[in-house]
Amino acid sequence: MRFHFWHTALSLFFAALAVVGYLWLSATGPLSGFVPARDFILMALAIQRLVRLFTYDAITAFIRNWFAGADPRTFRGALGTLINCPWCTGLWFSLLVVFCYFMWPVASWYAILVLALASVASILQITANYVGWSAEGKKRECESIPLPR
Repeated sequence: MRFHFWHTALSLFFAALAVVGYLWLSATGPLSGFVPARDFILMALAIQRLVRLFTYDAITAFIRNWFAGADPRTFRGALGTLINCPWCTGLWFSLLVVFCYFMWPVASWYAILVLALASVASILQITANYVGWSAEGKKRECESIPLPR
Protein backbone atom coordinates (compact mmCIF):
# COMPACT_ATOMS: atom_id res chain seq x y z
CA MET A 1 0.00 0.00 0.00
CA ARG A 2 1.42 3.35 -1.05
CA PHE A 3 1.35 6.57 0.91
CA HIS A 4 -0.42 9.31 -1.04
CA PHE A 5 0.41 12.71 0.40
CA TRP A 6 -2.58 14.51 -1.09
CA HIS A 7 -5.06 11.87 0.04
CA THR A 8 -3.72 12.20 3.57
CA ALA A 9 -3.68 16.00 3.35
CA LEU A 10 -7.31 16.10 2.14
CA SER A 11 -8.34 13.69 4.91
CA LEU A 12 -6.68 15.89 7.52
CA PHE A 13 -8.27 18.97 5.94
CA PHE A 14 -11.67 17.27 6.16
CA ALA A 15 -11.11 16.43 9.83
CA ALA A 16 -10.01 20.02 10.53
CA LEU A 17 -13.10 21.39 8.75
CA ALA A 18 -15.34 19.06 10.76
CA VAL A 19 -13.76 20.16 14.07
CA VAL A 20 -13.81 23.88 13.17
CA GLY A 21 -17.40 23.60 11.97
CA TYR A 22 -18.45 21.87 15.18
CA LEU A 23 -16.65 24.42 17.35
CA TRP A 24 -18.12 27.33 15.40
CA LEU A 25 -21.65 25.96 15.61
CA SER A 26 -21.17 25.27 19.33
CA ALA A 27 -19.84 28.79 19.97
CA THR A 28 -22.55 30.58 17.97
CA GLY A 29 -25.36 28.52 19.44
CA PRO A 30 -27.23 26.90 16.52
CA LEU A 31 -25.86 23.41 17.23
CA SER A 32 -28.40 21.05 18.71
CA GLY A 33 -27.99 17.50 19.92
CA PHE A 34 -31.32 16.55 18.36
CA VAL A 35 -32.32 16.18 14.73
CA PRO A 36 -35.94 15.18 14.06
CA ALA A 37 -36.32 11.91 12.14
CA ARG A 38 -38.04 13.78 9.30
CA ASP A 39 -35.10 16.15 8.87
CA PHE A 40 -32.62 13.27 9.16
CA ILE A 41 -34.33 11.40 6.33
CA LEU A 42 -34.56 14.54 4.19
CA MET A 43 -30.86 15.27 4.74
CA ALA A 44 -29.94 11.67 3.88
CA LEU A 45 -31.92 11.87 0.65
CA ALA A 46 -30.41 15.29 -0.17
CA ILE A 47 -26.89 13.97 0.39
CA GLN A 48 -27.64 10.93 -1.77
CA ARG A 49 -28.79 13.24 -4.57
CA LEU A 50 -25.71 15.46 -4.28
CA VAL A 51 -23.44 12.40 -4.39
CA ARG A 52 -25.25 11.08 -7.45
CA LEU A 53 -25.12 14.51 -9.10
CA PHE A 54 -21.39 15.00 -8.66
CA THR A 55 -20.10 11.44 -9.12
CA TYR A 56 -22.35 10.08 -11.88
CA ASP A 57 -24.70 12.53 -13.60
CA ALA A 58 -23.97 13.87 -17.09
CA ILE A 59 -24.60 17.48 -16.10
CA THR A 60 -21.46 17.52 -13.93
CA ALA A 61 -19.27 15.42 -16.22
CA PHE A 62 -17.35 18.57 -17.18
CA ILE A 63 -16.16 18.86 -13.56
CA ARG A 64 -15.04 15.22 -13.45
CA ASN A 65 -13.35 15.67 -16.84
CA TRP A 66 -11.09 18.41 -15.41
CA PHE A 67 -9.43 15.70 -13.34
CA ALA A 68 -9.48 12.82 -15.86
CA GLY A 69 -6.12 11.23 -16.47
CA ALA A 70 -4.33 13.07 -13.66
CA ASP A 71 -1.81 11.12 -11.62
CA PRO A 72 -3.55 10.21 -8.31
CA ARG A 73 -0.39 11.24 -6.43
CA THR A 74 -0.87 14.88 -7.49
CA PHE A 75 -3.30 17.35 -5.95
CA ARG A 76 -5.40 17.37 -9.11
CA GLY A 77 -5.39 13.58 -9.22
CA ALA A 78 -6.38 13.34 -5.56
CA LEU A 79 -9.32 15.69 -6.20
CA GLY A 80 -10.28 13.55 -9.20
CA THR A 81 -10.21 10.44 -7.05
CA LEU A 82 -12.30 12.22 -4.43
CA ILE A 83 -15.00 13.44 -6.82
CA ASN A 84 -15.27 10.04 -8.55
CA CYS A 85 -15.68 8.17 -5.25
CA PRO A 86 -19.28 8.12 -3.96
CA TRP A 87 -18.10 7.15 -0.47
CA CYS A 88 -15.70 10.10 -0.35
CA THR A 89 -18.08 12.69 -1.77
CA GLY A 90 -20.74 11.38 0.61
CA LEU A 91 -18.59 12.35 3.59
CA TRP A 92 -17.85 15.81 2.23
CA PHE A 93 -21.46 16.50 1.30
CA SER A 94 -22.64 15.18 4.68
CA LEU A 95 -20.39 17.67 6.41
CA LEU A 96 -21.65 20.49 4.17
CA VAL A 97 -25.35 19.63 4.51
CA VAL A 98 -25.23 19.16 8.29
CA PHE A 99 -23.28 22.39 8.77
CA CYS A 100 -25.73 24.34 6.60
CA TYR A 101 -28.70 22.68 8.33
CA PHE A 102 -27.59 24.01 11.71
CA MET A 103 -26.13 27.32 10.56
CA TRP A 104 -28.99 28.48 8.29
CA PRO A 105 -31.96 26.24 9.12
CA VAL A 106 -34.64 28.02 7.08
CA ALA A 107 -32.61 28.59 3.90
CA SER A 108 -31.01 25.14 4.11
CA TRP A 109 -34.29 23.38 4.67
CA TYR A 110 -35.59 24.59 1.30
CA ALA A 111 -32.49 23.32 -0.54
CA ILE A 112 -32.55 20.06 1.41
CA LEU A 113 -36.23 19.55 0.56
CA VAL A 114 -35.64 20.17 -3.16
CA LEU A 115 -32.68 17.76 -3.24
CA ALA A 116 -34.59 15.15 -1.21
CA LEU A 117 -37.57 15.32 -3.56
CA ALA A 118 -35.23 14.95 -6.53
CA SER A 119 -33.74 11.90 -4.84
CA VAL A 120 -37.15 10.33 -4.27
CA ALA A 121 -38.09 11.07 -7.88
CA SER A 122 -34.89 9.36 -9.04
CA ILE A 123 -35.63 6.33 -6.90
CA LEU A 124 -39.17 6.14 -8.29
CA GLN A 125 -37.86 6.45 -11.86
CA ILE A 126 -35.28 3.72 -11.33
CA THR A 127 -37.96 1.48 -9.79
CA ALA A 128 -40.34 2.12 -12.70
CA ASN A 129 -37.55 1.36 -15.18
CA TYR A 130 -36.74 -1.89 -13.38
CA VAL A 131 -40.39 -2.98 -13.33
CA GLY A 132 -40.76 -2.11 -17.02
CA TRP A 133 -37.59 -3.94 -18.01
CA SER A 134 -38.57 -6.97 -15.94
CA ALA A 135 -42.03 -7.06 -17.51
CA GLU A 136 -40.53 -6.71 -20.99
CA GLY A 137 -38.12 -9.58 -20.25
CA LYS A 138 -40.94 -11.80 -19.01
CA LYS A 139 -42.99 -10.91 -22.09
CA ARG A 140 -40.14 -11.95 -24.38
CA GLU A 141 -39.72 -15.21 -22.44
CA CYS A 142 -43.40 -15.99 -22.89
CA GLU A 143 -43.30 -15.15 -26.59
CA SER A 144 -40.36 -17.49 -27.15
CA ILE A 145 -42.20 -20.48 -25.64
CA PRO A 146 -44.27 -22.25 -28.30
CA LEU A 147 -47.95 -22.64 -27.51
CA PRO A 148 -49.34 -26.20 -27.31
CA ARG A 149 -51.58 -27.25 -30.20
